[in-house]
Amino acid sequence: MSVQTEQQSPMPSRHSVRNTIEGLIGRDVDLSDGVAPPAKSTNVVAVYVTDQLKTSALAVVDLECAARIGGALGMIPKGVVDEAIKTRTLPQDLEEMCYEVLNVMASIFNLPNHPHVRLYEMYAPNSVIPADVAALAATVGNRMDVKLKIAGYGDGTLSIVIK
Repeated sequence: MSVQTEQQSPMPSRHSVRNTIEGLIGRDVDLSDGVAPPAKSTNVVAVYVTDQLKTSALAVVDLECAARIGGALGMIPKGVVDEAIKTRTLPQDLEEMCYEVLNVMASIFNLPNHPHVRLYEMYAPNSVIPADVAALAATVGNRMDVKLKIAGYGDGTLSIVIK
């Protein structure tokens, strides 16, 4: 007997999003209602796919959130993180730490009787994002838009979009 799986990943709970990030970076994270980050070239976009390489979900992170979660994970001084935000850049060390957080976040989509999901690609600030990914990121509907406040680092915006 085989178990039939749904074709769509479930929307993760806010609790699982907060706990996953908080547990990984080792800092308190407050999560509250937010708005979708405006489409900017400085956003970080993570694409999650199933084992059949079908896009399942996206995470859209504004530059502020990307720098702050990367800085918190890498224990990078807040001043360095603030300077990156001020100059609208994401240095390689912050980018790599952000990637690690987004990679681990794939776990929030992996629930029983649902497709296995993994991080396929992370588009860093100023990367060319494929048109279909950009269109999905702008989708209204099956999404969670939240504001994260990371203790000692500050605020940022995270959106999760389910395909």
